[in-house]
Amino acid sequence: MDIGKYIKELLILHDCVILPGLGGFVANYKSAEINEMLKIISPPSKSILFNRNIYHNDGLLIGHISGKTGMGYKDVEMQVQGYTEKILKTTGSGNQFKIDELGFFFMDKEKKLQFQAEPGMNFLIESYSLHDLHFRELYAFNEKPVRSPVFISREDQNVRRRKTVRTMIYTGIAASLLAAVILIPLNTGFLNYSDLRLFRANDNSHSTASTEKETTISESTPKVEPALFNIEIKPAEFHIITGSFREFGNARELMKKLEDQGFAPRILSSGSEYFRVSAGSYPNKEDANLALSTIREIPGMDSAWLLKD
Repeated sequence: MDIGKYIKELLILHDCVILPGLGGFVANYKSAEINEMLKIISPPSKSILFNRNIYHNDGLLIGHISGKTGMGYKDVEMQVQGYTEKILKTTGSGNQFKIDELGFFFMDKEKKLQFQAEPGMNFLIESYSLHDLHFRELYAFNEKPVRSPVFISREDQNVRRRKTVRTMIYTGIAASLLAAVILIPLNTGFLNYSDLRLFRANDNSHSTASTEKETTISESTPKVEPALFNIEIKPAEFHIITGSFREFGNARELMKKLEDQGFAPRILSSGSEYFRVSAGSYPNKEDANLALSTIREIPGMDSAWLLKD
């Protein structure tokens, strides 16, 4: 019987699967991560650790195999016991005991049983079919080109000042002549309008001139240089912890109570001997504190506290 297959099935739905007499496979949750050095974005994950301190039979594995195969509880219990003895015998002789798509057991230099999870395996249902995403830097275009300051000598400044004065003088003279022409009365017939040509609304010469002018402006517009910038995302997650236990069974019992009250709890473990029960997780501290104040009003949860991942 392939006991490893049933262990993997349970790890997708549960945070801990105990192999009686040997230890427990415990879930380790990680938020989405950004590796700026390797340019990789990793989705949220649920990896597997192994804890030798959790070895008492909670009936989960044996009951699951019994329901899947139709075998009696005692018969399945003997099969699981033989599977455990096979792991100890194989690793005790210096070999690895491998469970496909999960990891392998081995004995370290101090003759202690260790477990190495298979890299890249993700047991989080929410991240099903999600893989690492490679990204590149993004480019943005400035609205206005940045020009470096130009040094103007004193002589050039004097030349520009004289040109400006001459322009003002000529403009004043032209304005005076125009005013004089307007104020002088004109004799009827002094101007002959027969040779005066007016542009029509659909005259092609007008549209051609406009097009050429627009083209000239477009070509003279300075090119915009791209400016490089990096996007920095700092993922953060806050968990509302309602209990911390040494025994996994106690943590599971509290998790079931929270589920009955409408929460979406889960058991957090970082490889230590304590199992923390989270009533909910939030992406920012403001939302987490707001939910924490509400949860503390529930009888028996006044000691809930906030954990930053």
